[in-house]
Amino acid sequence: MSERALDADTLRRWRLVLGAAAEDGLRGTLLDATDNQRDQALGFLYDREQDADPHDRSGGTGIADPAAVRWLGKVRTLFPQTAAEVLQRDALERYQLHGLLTDPAVLDAVAPSMDLVRILLGLRHMLPAPVLAKAQEIVATVVAELEARLAPRALNAFAARRQHHARGGKPRLSDLDWPHTMRHNLRHYQPATGELVLERLFFKRRHEQRLPWHLWVVVDQSGSMSESVIHSAVMASIFARLRAVRTRMLLFADDVTDASSQLHAPEKLLMSVQIGGGTNIGAALACARGQIDTPRRSVVVLISDLYEGGTRAPLLRETAALTRSGVTVLVLAALDRQAEPDYDRETARLMLACGAEAAAMTPDTLIDWLAKRMRS
Repeated sequence: MSERALDADTLRRWRLVLGAAAEDGLRGTLLDATDNQRDQALGFLYDREQDADPHDRSGGTGIADPAAVRWLGKVRTLFPQTAAEVLQRDALERYQLHGLLTDPAVLDAVAPSMDLVRILLGLRHMLPAPVLAKAQEIVATVVAELEARLAPRALNAFAARRQHHARGGKPRLSDLDWPHTMRHNLRHYQPATGELVLERLFFKRRHEQRLPWHLWVVVDQSGSMSESVIHSAVMASIFARLRAVRTRMLLFADDVTDASSQLHAPEKLLMSVQIGGGTNIGAALACARGQIDTPRRSVVVLISDLYEGGTRAPLLRETAALTRSGVTVLVLAALDRQAEPDYDRETARLMLACGAEAAAMTPDTLIDWLAKRMRS
């Protein structure tokens, strides 16, 4: 980068730090559309520093402000995670914007959405009881909307296939419906010879029967993966209802949590999730491997940005052990807010070398991928 370009970038950063009050002193500093949004978000919080009475030592008013809820969602998309956490902490502690945490009316004023659920999960441990109850309602609403969209696709994709012999399939003796066949042909019994002439045979219309598949949904719950956790909980809950699939869900950060027993109520599962922490992928895969007893009919779906908190050696060792045993390992790369893949590509490359598969998929595409794999 040239010295002139560097100076322009430095000025741009100072302009964002100092706010609109520095506009005259930094003439010629251009902010693009995203920078303008950042400037507005910073101004929403820090402009109150200029507007405040320096002799006023009182705390925040606690007045419910729906704009503050929307602001929390914006800062998480406009700034890196560490910066967003600083802004959130300043809002709650330095400027005491506690109104968004103390009055359920704040949440009543905002439509349930994925962004709002992400915010609520991040603040869950700070919510007082009345707001927590309202937050649970919002989470349940968003979960129900996701299920309504995804469940029919999953049910159709995994619906058992009927074999209709009338359509040209070859009947098998094991499919013969003996009671029906005998009743229909009793009229053709020959007393003289003691024979029953089977004029017509009836076969059972059967569903294709196979051993069930086993699915492990292994989800990174570090701070950058909150939206993936929401989608994954809903997806795992849907798969858990399918007779053809035995589903387990593992959540991991520094430690691994088996959330399989909560899949019947994904909204409650989400309200118990602790978003944040490190990323111990190796431990999560080791936990999944320890639960697998039918490797060739097992699929492990790892949903992560693959930024392993420690050395990659354990994660690669576990990946290789899983694939060698016959387990299908699918690495789903995290997607950013623009649905672009956002993950550690070197880790993904090394996992591919260990036999894993990797892709960036929407929930709908994942359903189709699993259905195809489990029918092969």
